[in-house]
Amino acid sequence: MAKEIAQRFHFIEVMINWQGRVNATHLHHYFSISRQAASKTFKRYISLYPQAIIYDDTVKGFVPDSAFSYHHSNQNFIEYQRLTNNNTQHSPYESLTNIIEVQGPTRDPNPQLAQPILRAIAEKTAIDIGYTSLATPEYKDRIIEPHSLIFDGLRWHVRAYCRKNQGFRDFVLSRFNGEVIDEGKATNDITLDQQWNHIIDIEIMPDPRLSSIQQQVIARDYQMEQGKCIMPTRAPLINYFLKRLNLDHYAADPLAQQIVLSEHTRQQIASYIY
Repeated sequence: MAKEIAQRFHFIEVMINWQGRVNATHLHHYFSISRQAASKTFKRYISLYPQAIIYDDTVKGFVPDSAFSYHHSNQNFIEYQRLTNNNTQHSPYESLTNIIEVQGPTRDPNPQLAQPILRAIAEKTAIDIGYTSLATPEYKDRIIEPHSLIFDGLRWHVRAYCRKNQGFRDFVLSRFNGEVIDEGKATNDITLDQQWNHIIDIEIMPDPRLSSIQQQVIARDYQMEQGKCIMPTRAPLINYFLKRLNLDHYAADPLAQQIVLSEHTRQQIASYIY
């Protein structure tokens, strides 16, 4: 399937999911295509997925039919946010541009810095590169064998085998610098990173100090089932997860705390917290 067709199909499913309808005008405006091309897109979608969508005259658009299921969307709200925010100039959804995400300080990776690391990940090679830390502010050469990039919600990290420390570690991407030297093929790949491959179910629940009604409100906020929400998390990412949900500390005020880890989870992750 051509990329542009897949993008249009993705758009159809996102709009069906979050707006309840989608029509040729929407495709026409969003993709700057003719109405004829938009109509052909719907015909092709229906030919591939019969009984998935049906035209409803009352809403002047296509709506889900009896056999509708998602093939091009993961149903996350972030998809809808991106679509409606990325096309403000000619979008028929002017009112939806009020979907705002609070932004922190810009910490986008430097392309010149990220390129050799991404290449090393793709080609499974080792590189010699300068790195600074709070403990050693001056740049020191490190030979690393990177296998993944991690975004913790604020900063980018590199998960890599460090030959100096003889183990897998996380490095802050922005703290690399200097000339990069190719050190040949990596000998410690992702399959050997035992912590990375260890998945732990992090279980969160409403703070039991809250009233039962308050706990029900928190449970709805976090889409909990039976008062719990389980988040499978790689062991090295646990600290990032806790910080993002403000679970790395315990507030004296239950209204400030709102959610806590289950006792079972606290025991499971004790050895990974720093």
